[in-house]
Amino acid sequence: MKLLLLIYSGSSPDRVTELLDRLPVEGYTEIDRAHGAGRTGRRLGTRAWPGESTVLFTLVRAEDVVTITQAVGAEAKRLPNGERLHLAVLPVETVV
Repeated sequence: MKLLLLIYSGSSPDRVTELLDRLPVEGYTEIDRAHGAGRTGRRLGTRAWPGESTVLFTLVRAEDVVTITQAVGAEAKRLPNGERLHLAVLPVETVV
């Protein structure tokens, strides 16, 4: 199993959940209004640092990672200017 961590910064987080619904993903957890900083600047939800992110994570079978990664990468390329979508794939040792 793998843990997928997706971070979306933009005005339409539905586009990510709709993408996941079309992929071999059985379920996911979404955390909206996430704040942070990175290469593209700060997103703190304030006038000085506008913007927020949506964080989603899911557990998937290792054999589905390539399909999901390709789809997320293609979606990231289609995003309007200023929006971002990142994906991290992490190993999972145990699920109880």
